[in-house]
Amino acid sequence: GGQRQRGSGKGYSIEIITFAGMTIKEFVSSKGTVFAITWRGTGAPDLSLLLGSYFDEYRDGLTALKSRTPRTRRPMVLKTAHLVVERVGHSRGMWGRAFIPALLPATISLGDIQ
Repeated sequence: GGQRQRGSGKGYSIEIITFAGMTIKEFVSSKGTVFAITWRGTGAPDLSLLLGSYFDEYRDGLTALKSRTPRTRRPMVLKTAHLVVERVGHSRGMWGRAFIPALLPATISLGDIQ
């Protein structure tokens, strides 16, 4: 089982879920739409659950990125038509975020999505 907390910013709220050594934040617009997520902790979350209908776009973009980029320990940045995903770290200390630029409220900056 995990824990769930709620925070807020201007024009959006943040749902914080903690479980199994990981903290996941969902950034939710005032209309109830999740427009960004972040994760921090050990391992990586199940992005198919977190990205929902955007997961196929992420998977296809990741396949294309891996085919043209050698495997390194540098941060991974994936930009598709509708989605941006960034990941840093390794299995013992991972940080990442995903957001949909078209859905970001005017009241939030990328620096707020942490």
